[in-house]
Amino acid sequence: MKLVALCSPAAALVALAACGQHFDSAAMGVAGPTDPSVTVFRSDREHSWTSFRLGGGLNVVVVNPNVPREFAWRFNAGKRGISSSPVIYRDTVLIDSNDHHLYALNAATGALRWQYHGESELMSQPVYANGIVVIGTGTGDCSVYYPPYYVVMNYSINRIDALDAENGEYVWGTGIAGTGMPTPVIVGGDVIHADGSGAILAVDEKTGAYRWHVLTPSMFSMTGIVDGSDGRLYAPANFPDTVYAFSARDGKMLWRRAFSPVLGGMSDGPMASTKSSLFGDYLEPLRPGPEGWVVQYQSYAREHVYALDKSNGRMLWDTTLANAKGVAQPQNESAIPLIYRDRLYVGSAVAPILAALDVRTGHVLWQRKTMGAVYGGLVARDGIVYFGDLGGYLWAIDARSGRIVGRMREDVHFRVGSPIILNDSLIDGTREGAVIAVPLRWIRDARD
Repeated sequence: MKLVALCSPAAALVALAACGQHFDSAAMGVAGPTDPSVTVFRSDREHSWTSFRLGGGLNVVVVNPNVPREFAWRFNAGKRGISSSPVIYRDTVLIDSNDHHLYALNAATGALRWQYHGESELMSQPVYANGIVVIGTGTGDCSVYYPPYYVVMNYSINRIDALDAENGEYVWGTGIAGTGMPTPVIVGGDVIHADGSGAILAVDEKTGAYRWHVLTPSMFSMTGIVDGSDGRLYAPANFPDTVYAFSARDGKMLWRRAFSPVLGGMSDGPMASTKSSLFGDYLEPLRPGPEGWVVQYQSYAREHVYALDKSNGRMLWDTTLANAKGVAQPQNESAIPLIYRDRLYVGSAVAPILAALDVRTGHVLWQRKTMGAVYGGLVARDGIVYFGDLGGYLWAIDARSGRIVGRMREDVHFRVGSPIILNDSLIDGTREGAVIAVPLRWIRDARD
């Protein structure tokens, strides 16, 4: 039947949440987008989701004909917020929550199928292969603080846990020294994780048995490892600010790219990648904060976006976003980039802005003022970029021009939990702990 908004799209979503219903589309067979720039993940056919936001350009577009084409629902998790990006396992939404739970939700209705209670906060994105879901547990209190002193903060329990994807039953787990906030990758039968102690650890995906580990002099906080699909893994880190490249087979260090030691946010946002390049962002201090000229909480800083050569770590370009200036937050100093149609899109944690850059040159093509900071990920399809901001708005922006297509006000706020598209609806987590599903056309058609 036809989707009908009740007074407004936002009001309709609230009403749906209240009554526990969803709107079914008449078309259950979903052909998916025809956009040739998008690699679609068929969750009814594909059995592994092995890296943060599927790796590459970090553009997560999923199709499953067993789920209605359009759907709307709201699931209220704990009130501690969601820092995780959703994952689709068959017709189930998997999402970690800061309230120590992994939730498995019916993708069509938002109904709870099962939940798993972890030993600490769950901020990593789940990954899975061969029916096993892997998560990391740990908080910002569990990190190396200012090497070379190598003080490991252990106020919370840090672990990697593996669960049965069908029912959430515990399969195996292993303790780690530093925080488990970063998202692991699954490569060649191994789960590989970079943690807050500076360690990169590999264990068997089926049993958790030890494979190898290496120790770096840096700290990995919220970042996820990038699988370069070239036998190499890449990870940005803080203290000192460095991007590392290492072998996926044995952890051998291949190259490292050092940055200035005064920067902020190097390891807050996972990097996007193409066949030949890596892309990330960081903060540069503009005046001293509480720790001098090092970017820390309450420092005034501006955002940079950069590109590195994957083969050797050479800097390809480093662009300053002129309008992305502001006060650094206590966590999440940088944003999560998106690559779509040879452009890089990135928000900012210090300013209400979205920018589009040429991936080859770093030239800024346009910047769009938003209603709040944009440091979560983005998703794009059919020429439109979708995202949420900290002001509580969902946006649909023309990818080429930056023109506003639609802007939808919500009663929740969008932080680092990053949206994905399933069929013709968007799914995202929020600062308040709610997980919401909204039809894309509601966002496109909305005018606040």
